[in-house]
Amino acid sequence: MNREVSVEPTFQQVIDFVREFSGDVKSVITEHTRLEADLGITGDDGVELLEEVEKQFGVSFVTEERSFKETFGLGENEYLFNAEGGDWLGVRRLIGWIRKEPRCVVRDLTVGELWQVLVIVKRQDSNTLIVLSVK
Repeated sequence: MNREVSVEPTFQQVIDFVREFSGDVKSVITEHTRLEADLGITGDDGVELLEEVEKQFGVSFVTEERSFKETFGLGENEYLFNAEGGDWLGVRRLIGWIRKEPRCVVRDLTVGELWQVLVIVKRQDSNTLIVLSVK
């Protein structure tokens, strides 16, 4: 799974990668398939998926110019994956409520959104390389 791709990834390449990573050979994966809710990729597995995506497609979601939250269009208290283990008794939520902490929101990333981010990041990285080589 560790080859670099120098051109924009196709949607099918992203589907194939997600299918291999998740081990789910039976589900139909579309642009609307949610990584967490539909494929069960959450917590540390979600982080590992994104790290492997960076390696596989030769991109970096975080650079000096953009943060992870900017790359994925996340708000201040918005995250891509729930923590593993859950909060079955609601203890963390209760403590946060008592401390008046803003509630965290998990935006379940779809395969289509992942592909769109990859294409955008590839284009941005290519433009940076072009500018650097012109100097």
